[in-house]
Amino acid sequence: MSSELEKQLKLALSRAKRLKNARDEAERLLEQKSRELYAANTELEKARDSLEDDIQQATYELSVSNQRLQKALNERSTFIGQMSHEVRTPLNAIIGLSEILLSTKMDDVQLDYMNTINSAASSLVVLLNDMLDITKIEAGKLKLNLEEVNSHKIHKSAVSMFELEASEKGVRLDLEISEDVPDVLMLDKGRYKQIINNLVSNAVKNTESGSVMVKVAYTPDAHAKHIGNLNVQVIDTGIGIPKSQMQNIFNAYEQLGITSKGVGLGLAICSQLCELMQGSISCESEVGNGSVFELNIPAECVAMNTVQDEGFRETRQKSLNRIDILVAEDNVTNQKVLTAQLAQLGQEATIVNNGAEAIACLRDNSYDVVFLDILMPVMDGEETLKTIRNSSSRIAEHYCVALTASSYQDQRERLLNLGFDEFLSKPLSIADLSKTLENIPRPDSVNEGVSEKSPSHTEAALNAVESSFDYNYLRSQFGDACEAIFVDIAPTFLEHTGGDLSRLKAAVADGQVDSITKISHSMKGGSASMGLHQLADRLEKVERNSDSVEVHDWYEEIETLWATAAVQIENELTRLRAASSR
Repeated sequence: MSSELEKQLKLALSRAKRLKNARDEAERLLEQKSRELYAANTELEKARDSLEDDIQQATYELSVSNQRLQKALNERSTFIGQMSHEVRTPLNAIIGLSEILLSTKMDDVQLDYMNTINSAASSLVVLLNDMLDITKIEAGKLKLNLEEVNSHKIHKSAVSMFELEASEKGVRLDLEISEDVPDVLMLDKGRYKQIINNLVSNAVKNTESGSVMVKVAYTPDAHAKHIGNLNVQVIDTGIGIPKSQMQNIFNAYEQLGITSKGVGLGLAICSQLCELMQGSISCESEVGNGSVFELNIPAECVAMNTVQDEGFRETRQKSLNRIDILVAEDNVTNQKVLTAQLAQLGQEATIVNNGAEAIACLRDNSYDVVFLDILMPVMDGEETLKTIRNSSSRIAEHYCVALTASSYQDQRERLLNLGFDEFLSKPLSIADLSKTLENIPRPDSVNEGVSEKSPSHTEAALNAVESSFDYNYLRSQFGDACEAIFVDIAPTFLEHTGGDLSRLKAAVADGQVDSITKISHSMKGGSASMGLHQLADRLEKVERNSDSVEVHDWYEEIETLWATAAVQIENELTRLRAASSR
């Protein structure tokens, strides 16, 4: 073999050896990397499994915490509900009996004490209702009940509730509703009124001078047909809110303004109700320069149809013919209160201690109305009602009213669906009781030949003018002090309203729309406060339609109503003055 060939062979063997070494090194490195990758994958799988375990554990712990929190909220809601029920029983006695005492003869000091007792007890009822609302919202038990609502009427009704309070303080209370606000909107009427009432009440309460203005507007949604934003502003010139409190005013138990005027539940409820309605509430305020609370709620606009009228309602208690009444109530205090309240309305009742005794009475007698307390021993109210409705037609057709110390919003719909004809929440007011008795359907023949309780000399004189001038309204507000209050305020009312009437006549003659609106609004508030409901209703129509061609005709009706009312008021003033001089 030549030397050249040997050389080439050595080179080839050397190259082959290097390639083999390189391949062995590559295989070694590949095996090492594979082992490292396997180890990394193993660690990754362990980390993933550990993370999944941690997530599962955290999810479980969160679920347990949520269950415990929900249980705590439910237990608190149940506890507060039970305590509310227990507290309402003595409050029922305090409010009911104080109302009755307010209608009796008392000196000025006694009258002041009794008014304070009645007012304090009523404030406790409001506080109880607020506490129940807070707990129900937090426990997720509060549901909205949307219905067709006359938006103009509901705002006018809410504002009119506080006109007398504002007037007594010398505070101007106005309502401005934009022309863009639809007549009918889909709202939870009860809860929406609760928000508006709370905001207006706070504004009037915290304003000692100046004014409170409620502005209502509506902006349609450009992207959603029939849906828009309902905007309400409550603007006052009151004490204002310090900046240090602004971030907390919508928190439960935070006080707004003066500490003697509540515990701050109202605004917290407003905020949570707005959130439940998918809306919002905000506030701008400066100490000494008042506050502006603004409410924005999405609301569907619907066509006008059968929506109920939310306008002025007469509050006088009508004279009632004798009614056959059966009451099933186990609490002796409540029996005493209800008996006394019925006596004030000229009524007597058969009182039994439980549902079983009520059923026994119904087997032997017929009644115009049966009041059933919901919580009673032996046979409770719901069980009693089922027994009544499943009995013979003579018993089953009885008009049944539920009595309960549970909250109004929670129970009303459920009990009416159960078969009750009406619902009354404790503490009972004489006005609510009277209204319920008035609404009992009775054959016309029942009223024939029934002797009524003989009215006193004062009542006989006052009832004679009831068709136009409702003295019963003043009596329901001020009790026996109404005569003294009437003698004090009636001359001023006659003078001012007479002057307003002259100014209204001139404004109507000249077609001054703004003046017609302002004057009729002012006259309306005073007339309603004096019990002149027909006059207030007519003035309300003029105020709302001040640019109508019918204003002249309406003014003539107002003039006629005023002429009659003025004579009646003058006659009553003369009689009372003569009686006091004897």
